[in-house]
Amino acid sequence: MENYEALGIVEALRSGVASRRLSTIFSYGREGLLEQVQQDLDAVARGRNVRFLILRGDYGEGKTHCLNTIFNLAQERGFVVSFVVLSKETPFNRMDRVYPKVACATYLPRAEEPGMEALLRDIRSGSALSEEILEFARQELHPKIFYILQNYFNTNDPFHQYLLSGDLNGEWLPVSQLKSMHRLNFGRPAKIDRFKPADHAWDYFRLMAHLIKKRGFAGWVLLFDELELTGTLSLLARANAFYNLSRFTFPQSADALSSVYPVFSVASRFWPDILLRARRPDVDEIPARLIAKGEPRKAEQAKRVLNSFLQETVTLEALPKADVRRCLGAVQDLHGRAYGWEPEADLEQILELTRYARLRTKIRYTLEYLDLKYLYREEPAVETTSLEEMPLETADGSYDEDDG
Repeated sequence: MENYEALGIVEALRSGVASRRLSTIFSYGREGLLEQVQQDLDAVARGRNVRFLILRGDYGEGKTHCLNTIFNLAQERGFVVSFVVLSKETPFNRMDRVYPKVACATYLPRAEEPGMEALLRDIRSGSALSEEILEFARQELHPKIFYILQNYFNTNDPFHQYLLSGDLNGEWLPVSQLKSMHRLNFGRPAKIDRFKPADHAWDYFRLMAHLIKKRGFAGWVLLFDELELTGTLSLLARANAFYNLSRFTFPQSADALSSVYPVFSVASRFWPDILLRARRPDVDEIPARLIAKGEPRKAEQAKRVLNSFLQETVTLEALPKADVRRCLGAVQDLHGRAYGWEPEADLEQILELTRYARLRTKIRYTLEYLDLKYLYREEPAVETTSLEEMPLETADGSYDEDDG
């Protein structure tokens, strides 16, 4: 490895931001999990339904790193992969906010640039593939999507192409503008029902899943990081979030996605803080509230997801000391190649000094130690501190009735 490559990896480690490049190097101690993922991916590629994977772990113990490792495994096997970090701006109760993030973070195998349009770029108007896609949209999806695709395949206007491509990436084109565009392109009106992104965004997920299979890829891997932020939503918003989870994880309805493998990471504190807290735990409160609202189907689906969180979660335990030492040894080796020196570090002493710290802190400690030793050529003194984690609850601790 050239020095500049090693330097880039060291800088990525120093920033504390997980990346796919790092995951190709640091995957110690997760061999059993990765073997399970490989089996799941192979099953999805053969057309079997393997449902989902939920990764549970403490802050700083490698959840995001595992997602990046799964990203690489999936790409190697011919899967299209989407990676989205959930946030207040991307809450899981609003698929119309999640979809744009998914579309813009979707990578075809070996592709450097993400984007939904990569699935459509070379499809020609009048081809058997374009006709099949249009028929699927006509029969299965909201009418707006059919007209978006029909105009996308047939227009030669770069500005129209830009607007239509934007809609497919979640920048919702107004129906009135689409109707005007269609009349200009085809000389006849378009009959389009009312379109509400909050209600109809799921059809865009269905379109993408269909395109992925029709383009000959093995399937679609959806990676969602920091699902614990669902705990900051109001009660009914959380109920809708769990219902949306059911659409990804229990694909048994007519509008289910095909050939998908969803993977979620969630912090361990989500269980005591939200699912199982003494005061109105979600496992009881959410189904009851949905039934009271007259939505028994949503209640049943949400309950299935809540139970899966209690029964089917894969816990990322802290790595054994031997695997941690391998990680720190790799960090030491990379630092030496990055800066052209031969670092000498007592890894056993570092392990002892950071014995109560999380893995991320151990790595940052080792880097700080090596940086100081490289600069001053003497034994440095480094201390560790812990970051305070914010509680998983609504801002005022109340249970708002809106959908957030």
